[in-house]
Amino acid sequence: MSDNTAVSTVLNVLLCGATGFGFYKIGPSEHPYAFTACVIGFCHGLFGLVSGLTGDDNAKKVTETTTCFMEIIPLPLVNVDLYLGAESNNIALGHGLFIVPLAVSVILNLVKGEGSGEDGEGGVVETLKTLTVLGNITSLLYLSINESSWNLAGMAILAFMAKFGGQFCEEQVTEGSGEPVTYVSWSGFFFLTALAVSGEK
Repeated sequence: MSDNTAVSTVLNVLLCGATGFGFYKIGPSEHPYAFTACVIGFCHGLFGLVSGLTGDDNAKKVTETTTCFMEIIPLPLVNVDLYLGAESNNIALGHGLFIVPLAVSVILNLVKGEGSGEDGEGGVVETLKTLTVLGNITSLLYLSINESSWNLAGMAILAFMAKFGGQFCEEQVTEGSGEPVTYVSWSGFFFLTALAVSGEK
């Protein structure tokens, strides 16, 4: 097993562990949106684990697909759940509606065979994705201030690091350094999500 494979395996195990903790803490009937976000994260970690250990091409393709979903779906879903709990239903609905066009765009591009590469989805979709992520992070920060919650503030910072910190490290530091930042950030995000949604400060 190469060093890269070993690191990837550890990162995927960490993500599966964090989302598994989410399964334990979050009730699917009480918090379906946050639970669904954990399911997406767990599937991404699981397929990444299978892909790294077996080198299976199909598992790699599925991992690339779930990477697209990880960028745009878990954060808005968690925000929907948190805002519903804060009785801000209109804002929650707004977060939910942003997911639909992005998910459809990603699926259509995958069906067309353009894959998940940077050029495949086009500049418009990438811009929309970036704006959606930034909007959700801002919204999460706003809620953290209103609720005086360090968990929510930590989630916002980790979501920012998962999207932009990993990108920065990959482009400006060294190739391959973005993956650990992204995975550790997402793992921390899901861990804090489990605590926040279950009502722990």
